[in-house]
Amino acid sequence: MEAKTAHRKLTPRMATALVIGNMIGSGVFLLPASLAAYGGISIVAWLFTAAGAFLLALVFARLGRVHPKTGGPYAFTRHAFGDFVGFQTAWAYWIAAWVGNAAIAVAFVGYSGHFFDVFSRSSSGAKLAQAALAAGAIWLLTWVNVRGVRQAG
Repeated sequence: MEAKTAHRKLTPRMATALVIGNMIGSGVFLLPASLAAYGGISIVAWLFTAAGAFLLALVFARLGRVHPKTGGPYAFTRHAFGDFVGFQTAWAYWIAAWVGNAAIAVAFVGYSGHFFDVFSRSSSGAKLAQAALAAGAIWLLTWVNVRGVRQAG
């Protein structure tokens, strides 16, 4: 009996939504405040970063065409440099995802403080509410991702 394989298609609109969501993250909201002290030159930093992101996207698109296997950076690195370096790449990517998710959760709570006073206080009860909001946001997005790529898109 042949195993049925489900071929799920991610439309360009869904892929665009995923990329925009990843790019926006907390950086779009936190970076302007950090760069404001530098004035107009901060626009050059934004353009430089955008160019780097575009070039990185071109590199991954090329690698995806040349080596069309699932696994992204892990698969590419493993193919080029072997199992050990592939493992290190996967491990670093995993840790970076943890740090990125934590940063997004902290930024979300920080911005929620502008709308709801409880999230801007420093009492122990407010800190518990802040932690609950951050954990809830992470779990909500985890649930969306667990439902599938199409739903997340």
